[in-house]
Amino acid sequence: MSCASGAGSSSGRTGSRVSACAGALLVLLSGCGGGGTTTDTDSTGTGRKTTPAPSSSAAPTTPTEQREQLADLSAARMCSLTDPAELRELAFAVRDGQPEEVSFDPPVRGCRYGAEQEAEQDRSVLVAAQPDGFEGLGSEPVSELAVTASMTSYANDCTVYSDVAGATLQVVVSDGDSGTERCEAARRITRRVLGEVAH
Repeated sequence: MSCASGAGSSSGRTGSRVSACAGALLVLLSGCGGGGTTTDTDSTGTGRKTTPAPSSSAAPTTPTEQREQLADLSAARMCSLTDPAELRELAFAVRDGQPEEVSFDPPVRGCRYGAEQEAEQDRSVLVAAQPDGFEGLGSEPVSELAVTASMTSYANDCTVYSDVAGATLQVVVSDGDSGTERCEAARRITRRVLGEVAH
């Protein structure tokens, strides 16, 4: 749309044309609303979420050539692969991650995010690194991820093992109350973390 006036326009015609352009601009701008994002808040205050909506935060956010080598990361550095805000959306409300040496044989190091509510000590998320070649440790394959992966579910937790460059990404979601949603959350978190590490 062009709102420029001709060189020979009178001052009256120019004023009318400016008014018309200003009105058209307001109409255009009023149609650009609604593009923001909204954040759901749990009205119960428990932080429990049963069906998180799909989110762009689950998609890879780091260019392939800039992704980290999981095998080289310390437990403390692994706490930067995701954060409580993302985990609240992908699983449930958690506190800041704490570095943890999960196991020494085989060596497993990671970052554990405990539940935000102190009364929910059975709920946590662990993002860890196992040695290379453990992606088939789970009892069933996971086909929807971008890498070879498997999954194992127990009474209170679900673990997804994924093949990444030089290591195995391990994501464990522990939650005694959520049933099958533990594994859904573990897959969502795995997909998010895969966007930060080389594979």
